[in-house]
Amino acid sequence: MIENGAIEDLMREDELGMVIRAHIHVEAQLIRLLEALVPYPESLDKMNLDYSQRVNLSIAMGLKPEQAPPLRALGSIRNRFAHRLDSSLNRSDVDNLYNAFSSDDKIIVQQGFDRTNKQMSQDNKVKFKMLEPRDQFILMAVTLISMLEVAVSEVVARENGA
Repeated sequence: MIENGAIEDLMREDELGMVIRAHIHVEAQLIRLLEALVPYPESLDKMNLDYSQRVNLSIAMGLKPEQAPPLRALGSIRNRFAHRLDSSLNRSDVDNLYNAFSSDDKIIVQQGFDRTNKQMSQDNKVKFKMLEPRDQFILMAVTLISMLEVAVSEVVARENGA
């Protein structure tokens, strides 16, 4: 369901590109969600919302509150990469991002990892925590994008009376 080749985009990037591109994909989904939630979406452009404000407004408009912490954690990682030339993705970054997910959403991250392993016929003894930080980050970013896509789909379905 991931749109616009997000997975491929993230896989081919260096760390800086991967973090920035993940953030762009997540923010694009936040914008889609807000546009689906408000009656006059053209008014959103005039508000000049930044990422943090989009997260807050999405929660206020109905996004599950437990989805805000990983969105904010991603924003923090992105901000460090955008403002410091010497940034690199480290174990602490991915641990903080992972720990920001709710217990239920951590299960979704793990299920995504398990499905990917199965599709790639990988050894099932490999655990998510054993992955390189880069691979963990990509999986969590894809999970965030997917969660937001689901939220958009739910709003659209509700609006269409489904």
